[in-house]
Amino acid sequence: MKLIKYVLIAICLLNISYTLSTERELYVNNFNNILGSYHLETELLEFVKNHEINTLILYDLHKINKRFPLGDETKNGVLASFIVKAKVEYGIQKISASGESGDFFTNVIHPYNISRKNSKEKIDIYNLEYEYWDEESSSNKGYYCKSYLKDSYQKCNRENSFRFYIESLKIMRKLANEIDHPIQIEAYIGKFTEKEVQNISNHVDRLLIHAYVRTPQESFHYVKNRLNLLAGIDSKIKVSILYSSEMKFLGKWFSTQ
Repeated sequence: MKLIKYVLIAICLLNISYTLSTERELYVNNFNNILGSYHLETELLEFVKNHEINTLILYDLHKINKRFPLGDETKNGVLASFIVKAKVEYGIQKISASGESGDFFTNVIHPYNISRKNSKEKIDIYNLEYEYWDEESSSNKGYYCKSYLKDSYQKCNRENSFRFYIESLKIMRKLANEIDHPIQIEAYIGKFTEKEVQNISNHVDRLLIHAYVRTPQESFHYVKNRLNLLAGIDSKIKVSILYSSEMKFLGKWFSTQ
């Protein structure tokens, strides 16, 4: 399925103990090209069912919002129908919406959730993907500076990018508390310090850290230092490990299984 970039969250470590769960999750890239196409939606959902995936993390919702304004219940039915089909017919337990800022959840995702009355139509997880540790993106000419930081902070740097990240998580938590439907807050995280992750852990239910390696055997060594930092803060949040099926990572291994 060429329209989908598979990144499986195959291992969930509870409270930083090494207890494996059965959660299987999938990032869906190019979802804008899938939604509204019966053939592509069915192909995705059949893949999900065949591989016993129980959560979808959806990208491209900012593009979908331009086609089908997600805060407008008269126009967002195409997403609601997909979510219902995924949950009722294909065994999906949760739908996660990925975004880069608190404003995106305030202006797009949360209005969608409020507009839908059936719980089966609602998004269950608010997922922040903002790589504050990427020094280049947070620099004066970087994407995050141009898109988010330059109008709100005196300097574009990692420190202020991290502040933006935390502020976004606080906004997402506030939104989750405003709705009866249970919403989990989660965030993708790459390189971090102990002080940073201590702060982050106060605002999320789960962290997603990547193990972009070529073989499963490499994964624990790859994330060991970051897991030790998490263990050191005695966090009670869940931690999941991300694997990428891109060919430069686990793609070749997946193709032989």
